[in-house]
Amino acid sequence: MSEPGEAVEAAVELEGEEAGWKPSKEPSWLGPKESAVRLHRQEMKAKMKTNKVEEARPARPKQTQCQLELDQVLERISRMPFRENRGPLEDLYALHIPNCDRRGQYNLKQCKMSLHGRRGECWCVNAVTGRPISVSPVVRGDPNCGQYLGTPEMDSPAAPQI
Repeated sequence: MSEPGEAVEAAVELEGEEAGWKPSKEPSWLGPKESAVRLHRQEMKAKMKTNKVEEARPARPKQTQCQLELDQVLERISRMPFRENRGPLEDLYALHIPNCDRRGQYNLKQCKMSLHGRRGECWCVNAVTGRPISVSPVVRGDPNCGQYLGTPEMDSPAAPQI
């Protein structure tokens, strides 16, 4: 025969199960997969808290001349002072911001910024060095740089301009 207290505990347990209550997941209730997932999450939280990086980051590849020039221009822009509520935008028009392709080479067509609704001037360059092609025109629009693709100035990587 059961004690009166035991019957009350059994009734409480039964009511909890019927109401959708489930026992807490203690490590003894977890299977091997759930335990491994829980352990991994705890380790990740600990790493985030300490900002510890176990894996060494791959070395950044050497930047091309176009990327270096672009970084220098962006650095100059970030240091430009704000003047008389105009901001640094007025000074941007004096800078040449190189146009690099996804490999880091110069795009064949380089252009100045548009100003007052007019297109900026464009010209053709050597993709490696960024040097202007002497026979290409400087125009407001497309100078059709593809036509210079077999010329000696386009093919030979001359000494880089700085």
